[in-house]
Amino acid sequence: MTRVSSLREGPVGSGMHVGEGVLTAGGGRATAPCFTGRLPDCREDLADVGATAFYRDVHPAAHYWPLQLVATGILLAVAALLAYAAFRVVRGTTGTARG
Repeated sequence: MTRVSSLREGPVGSGMHVGEGVLTAGGGRATAPCFTGRLPDCREDLADVGATAFYRDVHPAAHYWPLQLVATGILLAVAALLAYAAFRVVRGTTGTARG
């Protein structure tokens, strides 16, 4: 989710922080030209970039476990494919025992 706030407020939004910056008059995104926690010190820098508002992209806290489960599933699938490939390679390079 993207939270948009005014230049007076600074970036707002809680959750898993994904990215933040400033919005320009044309609707484009740019990185903030200064540390956003000290807004009075960087108002001129924001004006130079043409900033009209701050944005912050966050995942809500409710997304935490679904994201963890998807990532775990992907890693388990990759591990299973690698194990299968390793067994196939070993099986193809070793001879069978004859008694």
